[in-house]
Amino acid sequence: MSVQVSYKKQFVLGFLLIIILIGVIEISVRVYEATLPECTWINSDVFENNQTSKKICQDLKKIQYQYLGNYLLLEPKQDDLTFTTSSHGFRGPEFEIEKEPGTYRIFIVGGSAVMGVGASSDEATIAGFLQKSYDESDLNGKIEVINAGVSGAVVFEETDMIKEYLLQFEPDVIIGYDGGNDARTRSFDELPYFKNNQLFGIFKMSDLTIYRTPFVLNDFLNDFLSRSYHQAADDNSEINVMVAENWKNRWLDICKLGNENSFSTIVAVQPTLVTSSKHLSNDESKYVKGTSWESTTRNILETMGDFLPEMNKSCAQTADLTNVFDSYSEPLYFDDIHVTDKGNKIVAERLFEISYPILKNKIKHGINE
Repeated sequence: MSVQVSYKKQFVLGFLLIIILIGVIEISVRVYEATLPECTWINSDVFENNQTSKKICQDLKKIQYQYLGNYLLLEPKQDDLTFTTSSHGFRGPEFEIEKEPGTYRIFIVGGSAVMGVGASSDEATIAGFLQKSYDESDLNGKIEVINAGVSGAVVFEETDMIKEYLLQFEPDVIIGYDGGNDARTRSFDELPYFKNNQLFGIFKMSDLTIYRTPFVLNDFLNDFLSRSYHQAADDNSEINVMVAENWKNRWLDICKLGNENSFSTIVAVQPTLVTSSKHLSNDESKYVKGTSWESTTRNILETMGDFLPEMNKSCAQTADLTNVFDSYSEPLYFDDIHVTDKGNKIVAERLFEISYPILKNKIKHGINE
């Protein structure tokens, strides 16, 4: 009997020690998060004041994601000063799954540039500015513009999300604004290995939103593996063409899917600092090093642009926006790919010009009403 009691005490003691250890780690993690260094771009000349950039930085660090198969979504119902999400996992206001009569939906798909890293509010993202343009337009239908951007997404994740998740929301137009992440990471696998690694899956505990330790471990692992992946990104010309071809083929699949399911697909190659011919500010010029990595990134994006005429045969419209900022002299970039509110507005204005005739035609003929 005494031996059994001893085993029970050891078990209880061991269990308590584990709980205490978990608690100590969690406290340490929270202290670490509270004292994280500020984003390197807070004092960039692209921001009007660093109070705004500080708040953007703080909110970005708190963003949570959910893992659904081969793609990510934002955790629903996040609510910070500059960043909110709907119950469906999209940045921006709430909406119903089923459309009201006379409603037309535009989804913008892409990475962090679409999600709005650097935007001062949900309304200051590309989707937010595009929504404002449609609200002020002369179209009779109700237009809903939905931000389906997810930080770090590549074309494989984006197109899987469209096929497996977005279609239930009855899109009328899907805009793909991307290419930058694929070109920068040289993504030619179904998923970069740092996103498809078995160890990475151990930390996929996004439902435990109160418990911060898994998120921090996840960030550490993701950062370590992604850095290794980027360093190993090959400048082999054959691989680089493969990256662009895979991007093209993935979007052609969506364009054809849209033709079969009555939604129109617009594909736009996004700008990055290395594709731009704009006058660079002092801070912008710090992110252009003249390296072979930058040259290869530019070449891949240019090859994507070269594919657009071919893609026009199946897609509703395509656009090469890699030089969309060239005529602007003021600072727009705060790193090599992200812009602030002004840049988002410029892109949104161009996407409005491209998408407006398509929406007008759908409304005129009552398509998908």
